[in-house]
Amino acid sequence: MNEAGFIPMDTPLGKGNEAVFSKREKIFSFVAAALGFVFVKCFAAPFMINVRMGLGAAVFLILTLIFTLVFKKGRKITPSKALRTVLCIMFSANIFISANFLIQSLCFIFAAMILVYDCLADCDNRFDRIRKLFPADVLSAAFRPLSDMSACPGAMKSAADKNNAGKTVKNALLGLAIALPSTIIVGILLMSADSGFADILTSITDGGLRSVLIFAAQAVIGLPVGFYIFAMCHAPNECDESSDEYFLERIASVRFVPSGAAAFSAVPLCVMYVIFFFSQASYFLSSFASRLPSDMASYSEYARRGFFELCIVALINLAVIIGINLFSKYGEDGKKSKFLKIMTVTLCIFTILLIATAVSKMVMYISVYGLTRLRFYTSWFMLLLGVLFIGIIISVVCENFNLSKFAVTAFTVMFAVLSFSNADRIIAEYNIGRYLDGTLPSADITMFRELSADAVPAAEKLRGHISQNEEEKLDEILESKLQEFHKADIRTFTVSELMAERCQSERL
Repeated sequence: MNEAGFIPMDTPLGKGNEAVFSKREKIFSFVAAALGFVFVKCFAAPFMINVRMGLGAAVFLILTLIFTLVFKKGRKITPSKALRTVLCIMFSANIFISANFLIQSLCFIFAAMILVYDCLADCDNRFDRIRKLFPADVLSAAFRPLSDMSACPGAMKSAADKNNAGKTVKNALLGLAIALPSTIIVGILLMSADSGFADILTSITDGGLRSVLIFAAQAVIGLPVGFYIFAMCHAPNECDESSDEYFLERIASVRFVPSGAAAFSAVPLCVMYVIFFFSQASYFLSSFASRLPSDMASYSEYARRGFFELCIVALINLAVIIGINLFSKYGEDGKKSKFLKIMTVTLCIFTILLIATAVSKMVMYISVYGLTRLRFYTSWFMLLLGVLFIGIIISVVCENFNLSKFAVTAFTVMFAVLSFSNADRIIAEYNIGRYLDGTLPSADITMFRELSADAVPAAEKLRGHISQNEEEKLDEILESKLQEFHKADIRTFTVSELMAERCQSERL
């Protein structure tokens, strides 16, 4: 293991310390480089130019998954690996299904993280299941390939050196690179000497120069991605077990605060929460009874005034809990002090109460004013935090409880619910349903501006229930969304936009 704590690649060495690659690795090095260009063509280009993604991003992730599965020939498919593979396919496919850009982006990141971690698990059975050191394992999985980025170009060079055609191509490219500076200088001088030659050369090079520049930009972005993908898979069958010792030593080195001091640092917060709940119970807990405090003029003022403050307090408490448990010293028996455990559980209980209060306030706000993306996402996030705090309490009570596994499982389940729930359509369906049954005073047509094409089918339910001016405004908004779909190419194609387009076509 190197000084940075990452696991080095155990590549066999030949004469002169030159890496030796198998025929299979040489072939896959070119496939990995091609995947780098697929990344640019299918994901990076439409993402940077049009800020869109869809089929192309899903195809790249699926192809990368296939590459990792085929590269590790003979790898046993364990239940954990099968689950990771299924999850990667599911979240990759959702990029192609949903038109919600935020959900697409999060699904892309999550699927990519699964791929990276799965390659680490292929190297050593220890990582096949989620360990208590999972955060360190994720960092190792992400940064480990960076130490072997030269493996892919090395394998490509090795393949070229062993092949006559490869040698010819390599020599040709080297010769062209050497001739390029002198050719450019001579071309500029000849163009200055004769206008006719300048016109001919300009007409020839305009398209060609543009193509060369585009290819160069794609290579700058794509090849490192391909090298990284190859490095993810190009690893020894087992990793250095001293990596665990390294991370444990690093964690132990930051435990410099006496456990008593760490525990007492949470006492002022707990006292403040006790005073808070007693003195402001009628104000902040009115939401549980679905009524306004006497000094509040509107639901909007009440919900906004308290909700986001409670969210921030919950996050601060999470940071405090992590801090006092990470930096506090253990006792002589190698365990946390009971006082520290009591303060941790107390903080968690207070935070869960705060989260329950915040969520109840938001539910009351939604019942009066309807759903929006922000209300939907923040409610989901607060519920996720509540589940995590419950897990922290269990981990304090049960010492053998794997908090990392609980947190990863809870996040995966909650994120799957968010990703596959079709949030934009739920928001639209909820508001439209409330308007049609008379519990919302008006139909908020403008909400469709912030929602994706996922919500278009739900919008059709408003036909005949709103004024002509509102229908014209709705048509204008929906048409703008379909225009984005018509202008897009197949790389950003999504199922939701196709369904929205068909829905509009059937109406017409």
